[in-house]
Amino acid sequence: MKRLFTGLGICLMVTGVIVSCKKEIDTSPYLRVVAVSDFTAVIQAPDNLTVKFSNKSKNAKELTWDFGDNSPVSNETDPTHTYAAPGPYTITLTIKSATGNESVKTMQVTTKPVDIIPEINFTYAEDPANPLKLNFTNQSKNGISFSWDFGDGSAVSTEESPSHAFAVAGRYNITLTAKSTTDNENTRMINIRVPKLTAPEMITIANPSFELDPKDSYVVTGWDPVKVSYPGSPGWGGFFIAERPKTGTRGLLFWTPSVDPGNGHKYELAYVGSVTQTITGLEDGKYTFKVWINSQDMEGMSLIANGGGADVKKAVGNNNGYTQLSVDFNVTGGKAKIGFLMDRPNDIGDNWSPNFEADDAELWINP
Repeated sequence: MKRLFTGLGICLMVTGVIVSCKKEIDTSPYLRVVAVSDFTAVIQAPDNLTVKFSNKSKNAKELTWDFGDNSPVSNETDPTHTYAAPGPYTITLTIKSATGNESVKTMQVTTKPVDIIPEINFTYAEDPANPLKLNFTNQSKNGISFSWDFGDGSAVSTEESPSHAFAVAGRYNITLTAKSTTDNENTRMINIRVPKLTAPEMITIANPSFELDPKDSYVVTGWDPVKVSYPGSPGWGGFFIAERPKTGTRGLLFWTPSVDPGNGHKYELAYVGSVTQTITGLEDGKYTFKVWINSQDMEGMSLIANGGGADVKKAVGNNNGYTQLSVDFNVTGGKAKIGFLMDRPNDIGDNWSPNFEADDAELWINP
C-alpha cells in the first residue's frame, strides 16, 4: 500500500510538471514599442511662404506629413514645404513604431509673405497724330493693379499702360499708383507739359540772389571754418549776404579773414560748407543752372546742382568781373537743389584772400 501512494505521488508530480510546461505566457505588453510624434516648424525668409520642418519624434519607423494645403503627403524625415498663398495651415505628423504603435501631432502655422512695395516708374510720348495725346508706358515693378490720374479732372484709368488725350495745352500732374500682391501701395507724381517743350524756358525761382537772410547785411550760414586758430580774427568765415551784387540790392559773398603770417598767427584757411536752395513742382527733364559769378583765387568753390541723384559740380575758376557760369543736370521726381559748394578741407599754408560773389541765378528747362 505504501508503494502505491509513493508511485501515485511521483505520477502527480510528473504530471504537474508536464502541465506547467505546456502553458504559454503572453509577453506582448512588454515588447510593444511606443511612438511619440513631435516636430518643429520654422518659417523661412525672404518669402515667408516656405516652412522648414524638423522631426523630433521618438521610435518612428514610418512617418507621414500632411501640410494642410491639399498637397501630396510627404514621407521625408525633415521636409521643406512652400505654400502657394499666405494663410493659416494645420500640419499633421503621423508616425508608427516598429510594432505598429501610432502617434499623431498637429500644429498650426501661419505664413505671411514680407511686404512687397511696388517700384513706380513710367515714360510717355506724344502721339504723332495729336500733340495733346500722350501714350504712357508703365515700367513699374512688383505691381499687380494700377491707377492713373491725369490731373485734368478726367476719369481715373486702371489700364497698365494707357493713352490719354488732354482737352487743352498746359501743365498737368500725372499720378500713377500701383498695388502689390501684399496690398502695399506706392505712388509717383510728375508734372508734365502738354504738348512737350520745344525750346528752353526759364523757371521762376524765389531767391535768385541767394539771400540767406534779408535782416542783416552779413549773415553767417551756421558753419565754422575747419580750423579756427587766429586769435585776432572774429573766428568766422564763409557764405554771407553781400551789399555789392551785380544787380539789385543784395547778392551772395564768400569771405574769410585775411591772415598776416608776419604776426605769428596761424592760418585759418580750411573751409567745408555749402549754400543751396530747393525748387519744387518741376517737371522731369533736362535743366541748366546759370548764375553770374565774380571770383578770384577760389580753390574748392563749385556750382552744385542735384535733381534726384548724384551732385553735379562745376568749378567756378577765376574771372575778372561778373561772368555767367552754368551747369547742366537732370531732374527726376519734380525737385531740384541748386547752389554753391566750398570744399577746401585742408589748410595749405598760404595767405588766402579769396574773392567770390554770386548773383542773379537762373534755372532753365530744356527740350
